Amino acid sequence: MDDKEQKLKNYVLWLLSRQDYSRRDLTRKLQQKEATPEFTERLLDWCESHNFINEQRYCEGFVRRHLAKYHGVKRIQSEAMAKGIDRALLDKTLEEFEIDWFELAKDAYLKKFSNSGKELDQKERAKRVRYLMYRGFNYEQIDFAMQAQQ
Repeated sequence: MDDKEQKLKNYVLWLLSRQDYSRRDLTRKLQQKEATPEFTERLLDWCESHNFINEQRYCEGFVRRHLAKYHGVKRIQSEAMAKGIDRALLDKTLEEFEIDWFELAKDAYLKKFSNSGKELDQKERAKRVRYLMYRGFNYEQIDFAMQAQQ
């Protein structure tokens, strides 16, 4: 292993010591550092064999972070696809967490709007629906959340 490859390996280990990364994220970071595709594959295979990269662990952390932000399933799926997380792995992880999406929508709604007035005109209601839709909830979940305050 030459000096440049050793520096790249140290860089990847430094990144992984700070947080979990997916294989796709690390590949992108190594491409930015102008690593050869062959070396990148070899290095990431080595990292996986030592369990420094674990897609299941990364996916679980990803889902936990989004649940802490009160994001719904649609938002989580959308951002997971952008991060390159496998859809089957994401669905399996979401199923294992056994999330009550209706309660999560209610919690998100109450966190944002609990101090505001009870009377909703059409404009205010639309604003609140858009807020929850942006967070990734469907109409049934939004309706449930908005009924909770009344």
